[in-house]
Amino acid sequence: MAPRSRVEPLLRALDPEQRAAAELPDGPAQVIAPAGSGKTTTLIARLGVLLERGVAPGQIAVVTFNRDAAAELSARIATRLAPLVPGAEAIEVRTLHALARQVLIDAGEPVRMLADRLPLMRAARRRASARRDPEGAPVPEAALLDAQLSAWKVEGRQVPEESVGAIAAFEALLATRGLIDFDDLVVGAVARLERDDRLRASWQTRFTHLCVDEFQDVDAAQLRLVRLLAAPHDNLFVVGDDDQTIYAWRLADVRRILGFRDLYPASRRIQLATNYRCPSSVITASRRLIEVNEQRFAKRIESPQGRREASEATGLLDGSTPDWPERVADLAARESVLRGRSCILARTRAELVPVMQALIRAGIRHATSLTTPLESAVVQALLEAAQQLPADVEPFHALRRIRAVRRWQRGDQSDALGDEDHAALDAVLGWAAGFRRLDRFLVAAQAAAARTATLRDSSAPLELVTVHGAKGREWPTVIVVGWEEERFPNRRALVDAVDPERALEEERRLAYVALTRAAERLVLVFDPARPSRFLEEMGYRPTSGATTVR
Repeated sequence: MAPRSRVEPLLRALDPEQRAAAELPDGPAQVIAPAGSGKTTTLIARLGVLLERGVAPGQIAVVTFNRDAAAELSARIATRLAPLVPGAEAIEVRTLHALARQVLIDAGEPVRMLADRLPLMRAARRRASARRDPEGAPVPEAALLDAQLSAWKVEGRQVPEESVGAIAAFEALLATRGLIDFDDLVVGAVARLERDDRLRASWQTRFTHLCVDEFQDVDAAQLRLVRLLAAPHDNLFVVGDDDQTIYAWRLADVRRILGFRDLYPASRRIQLATNYRCPSSVITASRRLIEVNEQRFAKRIESPQGRREASEATGLLDGSTPDWPERVADLAARESVLRGRSCILARTRAELVPVMQALIRAGIRHATSLTTPLESAVVQALLEAAQQLPADVEPFHALRRIRAVRRWQRGDQSDALGDEDHAALDAVLGWAAGFRRLDRFLVAAQAAAARTATLRDSSAPLELVTVHGAKGREWPTVIVVGWEEERFPNRRALVDAVDPERALEEERRLAYVALTRAAERLVLVFDPARPSRFLEEMGYRPTSGATTVR
């Protein structure tokens, strides 16, 4: 009688597709895992299967894309796998950047990281602006320069002529300080591995099996690093979902996960087929939506058999009235009491601000990384300078003069502020216009900042998150605001795109991610006069009684 597998309890808990993925033979393999399909459960089972086959824990590496994901995966290994297979905690779980950093350290290179690239990029932009030809094109804003810098480093794209001076200045400032940035980590590690045979051999014998989570998010340099580390065994097990490729601005490209078999012709592919997270109405609507895309794998996405759901699992909320932020805030607060947690999602941070302000006015605790204009560093500097002025001056004109003296003006070539900074300054000056005395405005600003800080609570059961920040997470209730044409899909993302059709497909993937965060109830908020085209693609109509919020 064959000995009983130690990981059989894990395998018995899997559905047929999950188990088939976990038990794949060695060699390159690709697991396509739609939202809610249990990819982490499958990955843990796969690690157990490898250990059961005699692979030493220290020879298995699991790569994630951020520290939170690495910490969660390590915790799952410790609680679910280690009790069955002692020593499983020795499996190496790291982010790609942590692996790249260790490669450079092993190569003897100094690794001093730049904590935040934007401040240095703003300084470089100021230098380039001071030296530019007055008749030439203006130097782009720091955020755009930052994206162009990554594209140049990671993909070798040509830097636009108007940006060459600023990016050269940035690189000079970086070198003067003896620093490298995140892009340099991976690009530098790849370069050292490719030219240093001894270093490459050392790393390729260190791991015999490499697993990559969220494979759809890899950029060009990260893919090269993964392929180098997996060679020559090519025991490469990648898990991801082409329909959740939403980080083009980080240089992810859906064609990489779609083209995995081109890189590894002998690879096996398993498709997970069941969404265990969402109500069936959400699964149906999100599947109809994403099936409109052409650049994707054709796939089944189904509900578990026998699942029942409440009649109000999906709903629509009229966002055309002036009080819509208050109604959304009230609904989210009630849902968090009823179901334990709720989340308000939006395509952009700016679209969450009205709801955040409504929560603050209502005194409702909430968790968010958003900041109010008063919390902006540039606004804080403005208010600190205003403290030195006479108490009885008119605040609007006083603040506007300080702004002008500091040359924080749109169109000023020496201005290094970004759009968000200027928007914060505009908002505070607009508020200041309602006060006659500076001292009263400053007292009001201080009180507002204190109230905001009191209501912001990371443990609150109500959150405000952008769709980009929501991937990989779920909530019982999800309320998506701005489900309107030009907001979702985002007009600027389409207009600024080199390839508008590909950009629209990414917007549709973002919408799919937003819908599939809901575990019990989904509410879409929009103006019925201009609903998003995605609503019709989902099979909904704005006037459908079946989708009205109850």
